[in-house]
Amino acid sequence: MPRQKAVGLRAVFRRELKRMGSTRLYLFLMVVFPLLSFALLWATFHQQVPRDLPVAVHDADHSALSRRMIRMLDATSTLRVAAAVADMETGKKHILEKKAYALIVFPLDFEKDIRKGKSSPVVCFYNAQYLLAGSLITREVRNVAATASVTLNVGLRLQKGEMKPAAVTHAEAIRAELHGLFNPGLNYVHYLVNALLPTMLQIFIILVSVQSAGSELKEGTARQWLECAGSKTWKAVAGKMLPQTMVFSLMGLFMISLLYRFMGVPLRGSTGMIALGTLLFVLSYQAIGLLLTAWLANLRLATSVSAFYTGPAFAFTGITFPYMAMPLPGKLWANILPLTHYLRLLVEQAVRGAQPADSLPELVILSVFTIIALSAAGPRLAHVMRDKRYWGRT
Repeated sequence: MPRQKAVGLRAVFRRELKRMGSTRLYLFLMVVFPLLSFALLWATFHQQVPRDLPVAVHDADHSALSRRMIRMLDATSTLRVAAAVADMETGKKHILEKKAYALIVFPLDFEKDIRKGKSSPVVCFYNAQYLLAGSLITREVRNVAATASVTLNVGLRLQKGEMKPAAVTHAEAIRAELHGLFNPGLNYVHYLVNALLPTMLQIFIILVSVQSAGSELKEGTARQWLECAGSKTWKAVAGKMLPQTMVFSLMGLFMISLLYRFMGVPLRGSTGMIALGTLLFVLSYQAIGLLLTAWLANLRLATSVSAFYTGPAFAFTGITFPYMAMPLPGKLWANILPLTHYLRLLVEQAVRGAQPADSLPELVILSVFTIIALSAAGPRLAHVMRDKRYWGRT
């Protein structure tokens, strides 16, 4: 009597492992490429803050004050005086040729005018297309100008016979005290890498989900997939998703370990909440990938839509452009991205050290993504798995 072929969830799980092991594509998409992307981001941002941004300086005054301020600019960790130019046109050329991010100009009679009590600004022309570099350069120029101004003012008051404590107080009568919270050192690992690693991971999760289900339709093996599950769609879906869930969850936990143990990002909140959020993050993108595959029933088109959905996602998460300043369409798009809610969870729990209860809404939203996507994909997937018209599409 012939042995009956095993069916059910376990059979689909074993079948999926066999399919994943039959091609190197899964190895690259699930392990090699995510690790390479993590390594690339670490190599790019391991210095934590931008240093030695090149600037050009045009000193038309050649005074003791202008030379001292140039030395102060060069002494900052952020700036490096890469060139001293003879005129404005040469400085402009340095910016256009990308040899410098900015041109800093000390005008003629700079020190003389200041000592007479006249206003004589240090002029900074910077490339505003590079927002981060531009903001850092302008911050350092303002800091150096303010320090030099106070020092000079105190010196002038001392020369007039004013006592030093009073001279210092009068030189800086109104002062702003700024206290940066959660990332006072402006560390770009805390700010960008903390968000960019999950951004890279979401792309691979959804691509593997689409590839795994879409290849069944493309190769005409969808019916065998369903039959292996005993004609139960939920078993077919669960058995196929489970190996990917396990691998990507481990990859997500490795990412968390990389961020909080080796890259020095502070972990002030609940590790358990972050781990649970990582699992739900993986499941939500798997479910969305399955939804796209089921309704488009075309591997190439589903892959393209996945790339459109995940590729620009980082711009809408509120990490770079503030969420509260977005127009309504931007906010709507941000909220249909699981990445947005996962990054909020990471910021709340890791960086800000919020209470676990404060992040429960993000966990609920990630769960809702998974439930809605799977519920919408199930009936459609059951149909296309049985209908030959959807098989063989590239």
